[in-house]
Amino acid sequence: MSTNFKETLISLLKSDERLLDKDSELMGNKIQDLADKTDEKLIELLLNNDNTRDKFFFKVKEVFVFKTSDFKFYLDENKINNSYTQYENRIGLTSGGKFLKDSNDVVLDFPYKDCILEGGQSSDEGLDLYFEWNENNQHYIEKTTSRKEIFFNQVLANDEIDRLFEPKALANLKKYSYLNEKEITYWLYIL
Repeated sequence: MSTNFKETLISLLKSDERLLDKDSELMGNKIQDLADKTDEKLIELLLNNDNTRDKFFFKVKEVFVFKTSDFKFYLDENKINNSYTQYENRIGLTSGGKFLKDSNDVVLDFPYKDCILEGGQSSDEGLDLYFEWNENNQHYIEKTTSRKEIFFNQVLANDEIDRLFEPKALANLKKYSYLNEKEITYWLYIL
């Protein structure tokens, strides 16, 4: 009776597509979650079968009451899905349920990826003016420092980025060698 009941329960649960993974195997964690939430479709599925109704329900007056703990205990004891997890026996990073190793859509993200740096490394580029509070004199002192590097964000400073990438004074460049003449199609922007 036990193995026959187990087969009956498995075929009954497999009739609900919500309980199956991509390989058409039962997902025990999903079944237990729906049992905890007293899912109407799961309860109806179990009630419509005489064997499951007798095992997992008891009757109070004219109402059937679902024995959630008995149902979950039976699932655990009989290893209905042979696993307690929906994940494969692999370890690794995933995105959208796929392992990164199996995907060609991998993008490296890092801070300031959406920014353009306008540098100020040389002293020829000017000085920045700032004010610092002096505790002794009790007032602000004007100070200067070499120009700081500025990050222009693509969303917040789109005009500045467009200006930085516009063609500069040099256009239609050609490279001459002893073999041929070649038009330069790439740019190296130096600000």
